[in-house]
Amino acid sequence: MELEIKDYYEKALKEGKNESDALKEGIEKAIEAAVHLHAGMSPRTIGESAAFAMHEELSELSKADEEILQFAFEKLIDSLQRPKEREIERLIVEIDRLQRHLATEEEEMQRNLREIFSGIERVAQRLPEKEQKAWKEALENTELEHVEGLGILNETTEAALVTALEESEDVENDVREVTRHIAQKALGEGLLSAARIRAILTTILMKASELAEATPNRAKELVHGTIYGINDALIAIIKQLKRQMDFTPEEIKTAQVANWEELIKMLSRSDELYKEIIDDVASKNSPFVREVLMECSDVLGDQFAELKRISTETIEVAKKRLASLAKEAVVKGAELKEQLTSEAKRLGEKAWKKALEMAEAYRAKK
Repeated sequence: MELEIKDYYEKALKEGKNESDALKEGIEKAIEAAVHLHAGMSPRTIGESAAFAMHEELSELSKADEEILQFAFEKLIDSLQRPKEREIERLIVEIDRLQRHLATEEEEMQRNLREIFSGIERVAQRLPEKEQKAWKEALENTELEHVEGLGILNETTEAALVTALEESEDVENDVREVTRHIAQKALGEGLLSAARIRAILTTILMKASELAEATPNRAKELVHGTIYGINDALIAIIKQLKRQMDFTPEEIKTAQVANWEELIKMLSRSDELYKEIIDDVASKNSPFVREVLMECSDVLGDQFAELKRISTETIEVAKKRLASLAKEAVVKGAELKEQLTSEAKRLGEKAWKKALEMAEAYRAKK
């Protein structure tokens, strides 16, 4: 590869530039032309070839001092990286456009899915009674698969509780079962965290509280069933998490838990967290509903104890897993430290030599 720095340099001199500016312009134009001409080469190959040509041509001009070499290196890197920088800028703009488009599509998808469910339900109503049950159950199960992802948890909870109030002979037990099913499904859709648990359980409890206010004669059954159902769901989901940590392959375990310390902290006070959620919902309701909520939370007793027990067992499994990850991190950290130490030593030696050279040059000038 030839850079032809001399040709560009002499041309810049003829245009009236001083020697320093002319040389820098010559280097810049020569490198840009070479990179453009050899665009198909790998960065390593073109960098090596350009550096070799740079050495020969600058030596021939007797201009291979440190300042000029650093300028040339910077221009070489800039020329090689510029296409990637432009592509990154283009992608950033494209990402922004796609994010806006994604938000629009998600809203439309939610509307479309609700319309689909509505259409299926209308068809089910026209079917013979013996077929309607299977259709209804299949549709409900399908809707529950999309509860949290589509933001219809509130509507789903309301419909389920209203149905239990209108059709059930044992409201408390039926509400407990349907609430357990809904809460467990919603909690199981993603990673467990205090914020996520709080959001899901608050949504369900608030809807139950609203209906309790509207139906005071069934308020106690409705609220008690909901609170016990949520507690059942929490116990079931934590048991499931414990089984996953016990038997799931290591790489999947790590992916399923984003923050082990946060998980352990949440589990250590899972019963307190649920009590706080109940208290918070109670504070936002009328004195009548507040009294029902607080009465129920006070008598949970053995249910809270079971939640605490399974949480404690799961913490022990989580701590063992965290200790295992910590040992792996120590080994990897030691390897990395060794690499960094070696690199730092190499750079330190270079810096020391450079300092000596600069000191020697300074003494020579004096």
